[in-house]
Amino acid sequence: MNSESISIISDGLRLDGSFYWEESSLKKDTPLVIVCSGFTGLKRIHPERFARFLTKQGFMTFGFDYRGFGDSEGERGKVLLEEQVRDIANVVALVSNRAKNEGRKLVLAGWGMGGGLVLDAYQHAEELIDGLISMNGFFDAVRVQKALRGELGWKQFRAFMNEERRYLAQGGEPRKIDPFDIYPLDEISRGYVDEVLRKTPGYGLTSVLDFADSLIAFCPEAHIDERYANTPLLIAHGAENDLHPVSEARSLYAIYPGPKSLYLLPEGGHTEWMLDDDPKFQTFAGHVADWLQREF
Repeated sequence: MNSESISIISDGLRLDGSFYWEESSLKKDTPLVIVCSGFTGLKRIHPERFARFLTKQGFMTFGFDYRGFGDSEGERGKVLLEEQVRDIANVVALVSNRAKNEGRKLVLAGWGMGGGLVLDAYQHAEELIDGLISMNGFFDAVRVQKALRGELGWKQFRAFMNEERRYLAQGGEPRKIDPFDIYPLDEISRGYVDEVLRKTPGYGLTSVLDFADSLIAFCPEAHIDERYANTPLLIAHGAENDLHPVSEARSLYAIYPGPKSLYLLPEGGHTEWMLDDDPKFQTFAGHVADWLQREF
């Protein structure tokens, strides 16, 4: 797989990004696909995983690291979703030049929390984006938090946030918090994170309370309006996803006003099958490739 590294400036910070393609397979009429990871993901994990699959199908892809992650500039461990949305929008602004120069459509894809981030980023660059792919995402953070924690757990989490805010208001020093204390994982996903993702250099950073506030305010579904009416959307989701319930995918499908397709991966959870050679990943990525071929 060929690659070309470039830098993107986002809010004055240099982001590390790369184009990927297969010289022998690249087709002239296929879209350029930007693949965005989840909120603590790295370009060398899922964006490169999709790149290894899609480039063999004739596509060019692009992956990058959000500010504060990988080789990108920014405060380590600081996660604000609204900043990641701006990172995506700034990536789109630059990468769209290459798509235009090569006569390619531009498709914006997001994995996990990135599945919602790309929907919000679309509002910053709708004229530059020809298609959207939301993979195993969620679209109302409070709804998902309540589903994962239960009503009692949600009340306890809100009490924790208020106590931490009180501590900071009294002049306390901000404390680092494991992001997965704020964004709880199901048992299978936690196993995958611990056994696979945390072994990737740079993964597993901590977060401060600001992330909790940013997460609770995250509701891409509330922003869907007529601006999306002419942009095709693929919603691809694990049919047995216990972290981001399948009801999230169905909810987005119900309200999306534009051309849309919903694909549920049989027996697929959230992320435990995200390995290059896993048959479920190959089926899932194959469906993404087929959708891209049909639409563009």
